[in-house]
Formats: sequence, C-alpha cells, structure tokens
Amino acid sequence: MGEKNTPRKPRTRTNYVRVLGGGYLVYLAWRLFSDVRSGKPDGAAVGIVAGVAFAIIGGWLLWQEWKVYRYAQAHKDDPETWALEETEEEEP
Repeated sequence: MGEKNTPRKPRTRTNYVRVLGGGYLVYLAWRLFSDVRSGKPDGAAVGIVAGVAFAIIGGWLLWQEWKVYRYAQAHKDDPETWALEETEEEEP
C-alpha cells in the first residue's frame, strides 16, 4: 500500500546478548564438570546432566552468532542483503 520496503539494519544488541549468554552457559558447564571431576559430593549426576545441557545450548548459541558474524562480514557493503526475509519489489 505504498509503503517502501527498506532494508533492516542488523540488530547488534541481540547479538551481544546471545554471545554473552552462550559464553556464560559454556563457562557454567565447565565449572560443573570441574566440580564433578574434583569429587565434590553435591549432586554429581545433576551436575553432569546440567553441564551437558549448558554446553550444548551455549555452544549452539555461539555457533549461530558466529554464522551471523560471517554473513555480516561477507555482506557489510551490500545493505540490500541485510534483511533476512525477501523484500518485494515496488511496482512503478
């Protein structure tokens, strides 16, 4: 209806939050595994399960943001490719 489709600028705040969250989850997994390995008796089974879950989720978040970063570096000079959904061409 006459609206102009403009490309969206990448949301960098969301990317920072995901990187920090993913890094923190990987750190928590490392801490849980080191506690289990050192022999602390505080719920070793729970520590292992939570550590695996944190490592998988944190690693997935970091991997997704790494892919976004590589895409952004490849397309930083082409703002028309910044939007992830396809834009409709405006009729003359």
